[in-house]
Amino acid sequence: MLRVYELKGNARPRNLPDEGLEGIWPEPPFYYLFYRKESAEPILEWLKSRPDWRLTSRYDLPYDKWQDISVPQISLGSFNVRLSADPAAALIQGAATPPPSATERISTLREACGSTARIAIVIDPGVVFGSGLHPTTQGCLLAISEIFGSNEIYTALDFGAGTGVLAIACALAGAKFVLAIDRNPLALKTAWKNARANGVEDRIALVEADRPECLNIRPDFFIMNLEWPILEKILAAGEWRNARRIVLAGFLESRLESVKEFARPEFQVDNVIERQGWPTVVLSAEC
Repeated sequence: MLRVYELKGNARPRNLPDEGLEGIWPEPPFYYLFYRKESAEPILEWLKSRPDWRLTSRYDLPYDKWQDISVPQISLGSFNVRLSADPAAALIQGAATPPPSATERISTLREACGSTARIAIVIDPGVVFGSGLHPTTQGCLLAISEIFGSNEIYTALDFGAGTGVLAIACALAGAKFVLAIDRNPLALKTAWKNARANGVEDRIALVEADRPECLNIRPDFFIMNLEWPILEKILAAGEWRNARRIVLAGFLESRLESVKEFARPEFQVDNVIERQGWPTVVLSAEC
């Protein structure tokens, strides 16, 4: 059971009661505190010395209802993705002899099942919105499988990392370095735990930011799975145009032509992957 407390204030809350604290979801001026235990009393005590803050709401929420995990496992291209509250244990349980690294795990799978064996990814969504297997995520995983299967990708950038599933998929598919960016520290905390559980923490760097231009990087591969209002702003700004190959998702079919317009004239549309009315667009730079 999650205990959720909604606070209103003018900056990110500091020095909160930490016993049972799972994380903070920022939506300024509101901040949502997620606790694994009843914490109203210590929070009220914390508020006594902070007159600029107030508790505006609180509620209890079953973890499974928060995540709405309707698809606990799915195979997509070269990946087999499973949701688990304990991803490290789930990977070990799924292997006869648990290998210590991601590379050895993939090798073991291929030896056991043949060259068509899928790459196993196990994800704990934590309290980040969504289970990590939304149709847009599925489209992105199919796109990653397609691109990495026929191209050498050394550097990748995942803007809007969330649970880290796409960054992890890039690392397991062969990227030597993956930069995962998210504005939400709670998402980054979840992504880091998942990266460690999947054995790719040495190839993924996580950065808290709300725009991709914060870093001067020209990746081979750039992926953005974002809600349309945010994605539209990023597309208009243009920093994403540095990459050779790009995957865009997070919008409904009605926005597809708008996305294609943003891509012209520098990029060609290589593929559009449709999943339940949510398209994923695969772009490559014109030669």
